[in-house]
Amino acid sequence: MSERAFGSLVGEFFDQAKRLIRAELSLAKTELSQEATKFKAGGVMVGVGGALLLIGGIAFMLFACALLAMVLPFWAATLIVTVAFLAIGAGVAFAGIKSMKQLHAPTKTIQTLKEDGQWASRTFQSVKSQMHGHA
Repeated sequence: MSERAFGSLVGEFFDQAKRLIRAELSLAKTELSQEATKFKAGGVMVGVGGALLLIGGIAFMLFACALLAMVLPFWAATLIVTVAFLAIGAGVAFAGIKSMKQLHAPTKTIQTLKEDGQWASRTFQSVKSQMHGHA
């Protein structure tokens, strides 16, 4: 094999490797963007849920305290209402956190990177063996 043919093979190998790396980066960006969108949606749900709980909770808390104060001392009525709202708020927040934990690694990118690594290894070994075989 001539120096020129070998140089051409090596050049082609690196050109293909550059194209693969660019394609992998593009795929990774796409997958991560999709996961970030899911994460943002979960975060918005947690925020909106928290705000609605706060507003509705304040109004309902006043109502519940006034209602319970008719049959219990005021301090006992407010304690019962407070504990109930803490439990409800925690349940909604945990549901939002659970939604956010359902994010996935960029599996397609990881798989194609493994395949590209195998291709690069085989190609480089082939070029290396051709170089040693025709030296």
